Amino acid sequence: MFNTKTLAEVMEEVCLKYKDREALVFPKKKETYTFTRLIEESNAYAKGLLALGVKKGDHMAILALNSPEWVILELAAARIGAVLVCLNTASTKSELFYVLKQSECSLIFLTKGFKDISFLDNLTELCPMLNICEPGKLQSAELPCLKTVVLMDDSELKGAYNLNEVKELGKSIGKSYFIEAGRKVTAKEPLNIFYTSGTTGNPKGVVLSHFAAVNNALVSGERMEYDEDDRILLCLPLFHVIGFILSTFAGLFFGASIVVEERFETKKALSLITKENCTVFNGVPSMFQFMLSSDLSGHDLSSLSKGFIAGACCSNELMGRIIEELGIGTIANLYGQTEAIGITQISSYDEAEYRLHSIGRPLPGVEIKVIDIASGEEVSIGEKGELLVKSTYIMSGYYRNQEATDRTLDQEGWLHTGDLVSVNSEGFIYIEGRIKDIIIRGGENISPAEIENVLKRHEGIFDAAVISVPDELLGEEICAFVISAAGYISNAEEIREYASHHLARFKIPKYIKFVKEFPVTSSGKIKKAVLREQIKNEFAQVLNREPAVMVKL
Repeated sequence: MFNTKTLAEVMEEVCLKYKDREALVFPKKKETYTFTRLIEESNAYAKGLLALGVKKGDHMAILALNSPEWVILELAAARIGAVLVCLNTASTKSELFYVLKQSECSLIFLTKGFKDISFLDNLTELCPMLNICEPGKLQSAELPCLKTVVLMDDSELKGAYNLNEVKELGKSIGKSYFIEAGRKVTAKEPLNIFYTSGTTGNPKGVVLSHFAAVNNALVSGERMEYDEDDRILLCLPLFHVIGFILSTFAGLFFGASIVVEERFETKKALSLITKENCTVFNGVPSMFQFMLSSDLSGHDLSSLSKGFIAGACCSNELMGRIIEELGIGTIANLYGQTEAIGITQISSYDEAEYRLHSIGRPLPGVEIKVIDIASGEEVSIGEKGELLVKSTYIMSGYYRNQEATDRTLDQEGWLHTGDLVSVNSEGFIYIEGRIKDIIIRGGENISPAEIENVLKRHEGIFDAAVISVPDELLGEEICAFVISAAGYISNAEEIREYASHHLARFKIPKYIKFVKEFPVTSSGKIKKAVLREQIKNEFAQVLNREPAVMVKL
């Protein structure tokens, strides 16, 4: 039933099948990659990596917006058994440092950056030797594993290669050596590391194998009914599994064309659907909200027929509007976690009632059970409890974090999702709430503990507690309860400015509430449930409150 080939092997078969059909379309640069060109380019870069000394099991990071090169480099790494570490483009310098060090990356691909976020400046500030060293010979006391930097655009840096140089170096690699390198890679070995926030603060590196990624993409793509006539608009970031595995490769495996957009921008997305005759749009709820809030009269969206919503719960009202106003008749709720990729998904043949209200049934290869939070016993049909998952596509573990792995996967191999669900007699699952403390803002998982740790380092803050508050557009927003340090008068702008140097933008609290004390348990733990209840009544009137009581950032 399951495919036992590596990602590179599966894609080689796909490319031989579809040959001159469009695989990747990049409107920004007016570039098109056929399936034949896609495999040729990825093999050329794989040889270049071998020439740079990259070996099976080596970790390589990538920090860039979506592009064809991103996909090609993934295939190149997969071909020789290197592990691609996918970095969030919103990462600050301190976040970049943590992930590069924790993941033990020896090589990083990156672009200059976008808007006012400079990937290159952040990296050179961490590794000043890049300004004077020779390419491939970086020596950094702070990042001892990192040796090689490759620029993916027209940026220049003395201590870095560019992509063309990597391809040129690859010409020295013989065919037999290249083939032998590929033969050593097996499907059970690591393909990627994706970093995800957790309740303990620091992000955790989720290790996914070729087997998990390939097979999850196949079953998800089959349930989405992707085919060679589909054109999928990719606005979801490739550094997330929903963009990388469940959109890009799930589509490519079935011969679909991927229209690559660097990042989601409402007007561009609507324009590309029209110009490129896109049939599929996958997104998080906020993306659909932004599109529906725009003037749709100037856009021909008649080509759209299917798509999925992932990353956060979607309201019944939003689902209805997507069908009626965007014309996406086959819209699928998709539920998953980085640790298990896609877990449940609606099918096109499911009744409208289920497609509108549930997150579908488990994908093939996924087993579920629902347990009572207090007793741990399995609940009856229709009763609420925590969703546990045992999956063929489960992670290999958190990289260099066995303690966190053991907390997430129990001794029987069940993944504790932290989500409260109910299941009906036909096996359809309904989200009822969330046990975990994680905030999901616009599809991004955000750790309150991570934000709290940053805020508490500010000299004017004695203590901080972060919770979620409802948001119509993004699903949830971040609210920080702050106790000011003795003799210090904190203000929201100062806190915001401080946080911006240590946290990605989407992690900065939108709301800050100054309080004198927190409700605590007998053991001194903050009762966040009480904080949520306190804010519940206030939040409806928050915009009418004085800034001293509730500050909107």
